[in-house]
Amino acid sequence: MGDSKQAPDITLKSVVSGRTVNPRKTAAPLVLVFATQATTELVNPFRAALRQQFPDPAAVVIASVVDLARVPRLMRKMAESALSKRYEEVVATLEPGQDPSQFVVMLPDWKGELAAAIGLPSLGDEMGVAVVAPGGAIAGAYQGTEPLGPTTELLAAISAR
Repeated sequence: MGDSKQAPDITLKSVVSGRTVNPRKTAAPLVLVFATQATTELVNPFRAALRQQFPDPAAVVIASVVDLARVPRLMRKMAESALSKRYEEVVATLEPGQDPSQFVVMLPDWKGELAAAIGLPSLGDEMGVAVVAPGGAIAGAYQGTEPLGPTTELLAAISAR
């Protein structure tokens, strides 16, 4: 953890909600979650635990970034369908009154460029998390299987500024 470079100027758009996220243009702290096939099951428990500490989705945005660079162009509709199905599964776990477009942000990265540009070039079998401060400065990045503590510390440091 610990870096203060500027986030890349890359805009990703959710397949389901149409919401766009650009880490350089964030008005609230942004948590980018990069999962691999080996760590995809860690995302929802991590997001839920983080949401318990930071319940307001406008105060802390949590976005899952899905690297789809290896998906051939002809297979994109199938990938979008799979993402839509996963989105609906996650939405079904929300509490009544929680707006899915605010609480579930899933961003396909068709070029697979955001993780490396943010400081996580090779995740392997680990999960990656990056915290971006309002205005786009990268507060830090974490790679491993226990991201809650480091992520919480980074968000607290941003709030203390």
